Amino acid sequence: MTPLLRDYHGHPYDLTSPDEAGHRFDEQITAIMPHGECGQTLTVGTADGPLLRIDIDTDADRAALRWLPDGSYATDLGAGRPITVYESPDTGLRDIPAGLARVNTATARNAVIEYVTSGQRPTSVTWRHDELPAT
Repeated sequence: MTPLLRDYHGHPYDLTSPDEAGHRFDEQITAIMPHGECGQTLTVGTADGPLLRIDIDTDADRAALRWLPDGSYATDLGAGRPITVYESPDTGLRDIPAGLARVNTATARNAVIEYVTSGQRPTSVTWRHDELPAT
């Protein structure tokens, strides 16, 4: 089954190769959202639904990377500042806690490519299942 990247509108893009995954990811994260900035929510998964959620703000060089099947989140960086993303036209802006936005843009991109390559939860990041640290 071909992995899909969905933008904040839910529009699906086929990720037919690791190169295509990197290209689509780069294209999406530089788009200016209705709030005038780049922060947005993307998901990656299959036609059955998303597996990886990325709340990303390229201006802050921070992303919250979550593996939806088990609720884990990636923690390659210490907590910085919260980020604001445009989640969808229905929900609008969403504040993402600093304790969750703990990878940089490049790490999020690499995780998407790894998922497309393996079809499994990326192993290039550290995953946590505990409660989010206080922000």
